[in-house]
Amino acid sequence: MKTIIKILIAIAILNAAGRAGMAAARYYQLKDASQELVTFGGQASPGDIQNHILQKAQAFSVPLEAGDVEVTRNGPRTTANASYTQGVELFPNYIYPMTFRFSVEALSMGGLDGGNNSLH
Repeated sequence: MKTIIKILIAIAILNAAGRAGMAAARYYQLKDASQELVTFGGQASPGDIQNHILQKAQAFSVPLEAGDVEVTRNGPRTTANASYTQGVELFPNYIYPMTFRFSVEALSMGGLDGGNNSLH
């Protein structure tokens, strides 16, 4: 009986770690995609970059809303800040709110992209 309880506890811990890990993996995917959008979107407006970040968030199943993302441009420097809270069910009927934040920035290298000014 002790062995079964230990196995059930181990399974519950592995399940929680897996679910938290998946939420973190989606966060890093979104952060990397946002860095790419900011880096290669030098000719795109901040609003366009924000919309592309929101589209990527939707593709990665990240609960990011328009008010959670801010894209600014100061001269050649473009910065994107995002913050969101995602509920992760670590144990049955226990949803833990995980808060994720990131800030990415890049300098525009205008004229170095071979004329391709579109975002992916």
